[in-house]
Amino acid sequence: MTELTVADSGPDRLMDALQRSALAILGPDRHTRGHTSIILLCAVMYAICCAAAAHAATVGMMLPIGPQILTIVTFPAHLVFYVLVRSGVTRHWRDPGLMVLQNLYALLAISFAYITLDPSERGMVLVLIALVIVFGMYTHAPRLSVMNGVLAMVLLGAAMGVLSSVDPTYYPPQLELLRFGVMLGSLPVLIFTAYLISSWRQRLSTQRRELQQALDQVQQLATRDALTGLYNRRHMQEKLAYAAQRFQRYGERFTVALIDLDHFKRINDEHGHVVGDQALMAFASAASMVLRDTDTLARWGGEEFLFLMPNTSPQKATIALDRVRDALASVTVSQAAPQLRLRFSAGLALCLGQEGTDATLERADQALYQAKSAGRHRSVVAAGPEQDI
Repeated sequence: MTELTVADSGPDRLMDALQRSALAILGPDRHTRGHTSIILLCAVMYAICCAAAAHAATVGMMLPIGPQILTIVTFPAHLVFYVLVRSGVTRHWRDPGLMVLQNLYALLAISFAYITLDPSERGMVLVLIALVIVFGMYTHAPRLSVMNGVLAMVLLGAAMGVLSSVDPTYYPPQLELLRFGVMLGSLPVLIFTAYLISSWRQRLSTQRRELQQALDQVQQLATRDALTGLYNRRHMQEKLAYAAQRFQRYGERFTVALIDLDHFKRINDEHGHVVGDQALMAFASAASMVLRDTDTLARWGGEEFLFLMPNTSPQKATIALDRVRDALASVTVSQAAPQLRLRFSAGLALCLGQEGTDATLERADQALYQAKSAGRHRSVVAAGPEQDI
């Protein structure tokens, strides 16, 4: 049995080690991992290109200095990119992944490769330029995509013009002019396509963001009371059903407290409905600050509120309600009624195993009625085999 346990733990330890290594290399959060992954992927691609350039130099397709300079410059540059992104320095920059800088570096490297390639092989550079433009259309804004493509044409066109003027023997003007014409006939179309795709991608991103905001607002409206900001009755019913499920599965008991603000109708009659609304908001604010994060408070209807307290006995819930009373004692409800102080009555019930939430709420409501009948401003625990949790 011990040998089996040790054997089974070996792959688990290996997987944990691999996961920790990946997090250490790529970064702790999703955005950093995405950016560092792209940088490392580009570094691998540059390594392949440098190896291909070295082979091209050995067979006479490229000047020997070409792969040497590319290798010397490429890897330190990507090491700098990686360190900046992985360390979090660029986290709050407009371009946290350094995509613009990487594209600029790629264009400069390709232009240098064009200079060192054999005249008969320089046409392949257009393929690399197209690759950079395609990469940019999925990472840049539309304007930057166009600037990226135009810069590629300018750099390559300048290299063609200068080299054919300086060394017309090694860089025949006729061939350079032909390649320039091919570039003018192909890259502008690709640049325009990059602009369209970048624009569509940006619009989709904006629409997705607006849709998420709309969904958040709908969720807010569906689950929150507009006046107090507390959960509404429908959402609280879902919370109660979930609490009942946990009770059935794991035995996690919970207490509900049904609360009614004392003499709320008198507040409306004497001070007006505006002050009445302020009273509801004042109670919601005071109760939210006093209760635990695990407790749930909802506006149950009118001046009634419902507390859901998991893993709490009615006796402990009563102590929590006393803290709410103490907080309300110093709360100014409204400047229009500076002397007004809020009081409430509460009925508490512990959910029993043999009953549903409706029965628990019914017992809490009966206990609330007893609290009102006994003079209000008090808490009454519903009868039942309840004990401390």
